[in-house]
Amino acid sequence: MKPMYLAGVDEAGRGPVLGPLVVAGVVLHQDDLPQLVENGLADSKFVPKAKREQLYQTILAKAIDYKVIIIEAIDIYTQRANAINLNKIEMNSFVEILLLMKQWSKAYVDACDRNAKRFQLTLQNRVNTNIIAEHFADQTYPIVSAASIIAKVVRDREIEKYHNEYGVDFGSGYPHDRKTNRFLNDYISQYGKLPMVARKSWATAKRAIEKHEQSNLDEFFSNAE
Repeated sequence: MKPMYLAGVDEAGRGPVLGPLVVAGVVLHQDDLPQLVENGLADSKFVPKAKREQLYQTILAKAIDYKVIIIEAIDIYTQRANAINLNKIEMNSFVEILLLMKQWSKAYVDACDRNAKRFQLTLQNRVNTNIIAEHFADQTYPIVSAASIIAKVVRDREIEKYHNEYGVDFGSGYPHDRKTNRFLNDYISQYGKLPMVARKSWATAKRAIEKHEQSNLDEFFSNAE
């Protein structure tokens, strides 16, 4: 019987105001998935960091193939400025990864479009008819969970690089993170602009700039009195 190799694709970092969007794909033999699940494989959001790192190494050791695409904040801004929305950015990355990976006979992906069926049909038209796209696929299919682990670990490592580059632990980069917001406000106060790691079109980034500009305006009128 021909071996059944499954592909999974998922992303990490869709919503943050700081840092990259990471899309990852992996191909595994279906018989390897039950053991990975026994070892704790699940959607990366529900796996502690140390365990994610351990699973990451195990997944890569078993992988037939895997690919990772890192889309930096400046690339997201440039594409959005050219009328390519975040769903299309993700879609294009999913397509690229599925086309690059070898040997898979069926693929499962986490749908980023609100309409999962539309997302699936687009992937099938551009890549292969044997693709299933669903919301929360990273919680339903272990092969997508494996891709989510890879994407999350790679993004976490990229964020650590930026912490070192800026000399500041700015947290996760998500808008709800106090460290992230403090870093944004402090950086803008010091340099008068957003850091390169920021997604300029995000509402959080725009509010931080507006707050700085309003503060400067208030200071100007205060000194003029």
